[in-house]
Amino acid sequence: MFDFLKKTKKPNPDATRLLASILVVFPAIQSVTYDSKGETLEFSFALNGEFSQDYFTEFLTNAAESVETFHHLEGLKGAKIELNVEGVYGTCFLNVRRDMATLTFRELSLLTELAENYFGDELIEEFDEHFFPDEDYLMAQEDYLDQCLNNMRQMRVEGRLVGVREHERVVVYSR
Repeated sequence: MFDFLKKTKKPNPDATRLLASILVVFPAIQSVTYDSKGETLEFSFALNGEFSQDYFTEFLTNAAESVETFHHLEGLKGAKIELNVEGVYGTCFLNVRRDMATLTFRELSLLTELAENYFGDELIEEFDEHFFPDEDYLMAQEDYLDQCLNNMRQMRVEGRLVGVREHERVVVYSR
């Protein structure tokens, strides 16, 4: 009778922590989505400026080659990645879809660094001006994110989770 009274299943805490941690550690990533159907993780970078299609094509080609080389060096076989861009004027989104089976913290770092180096100030990043992580903190986060990624590979998480950045906050919800 009343749909709002139905009990909703709480999202998996490991999956929620993974999405929140990615957004906290990588201020250039504006949103991240986990989809259980394809067991994929999609994350988006926001860009502000006017871009030509050739500009994006050059980046997508270079990024794909870099990730392919990374996979080869890491010995990852069968990794699936999709890169695309939505929009060309004003705010645009660079979307990356990756299978969870082979995604690592190091690859997330590589993709973020590629976007930062290529787009520079046109990449929208939200930093906390009062927080400057030291090397120990970053190493602990790398270990934690790798652990979360490994946990996600070993369990079946149902549904779709979305994490977004809202100014200084990170919100993760089930969809």
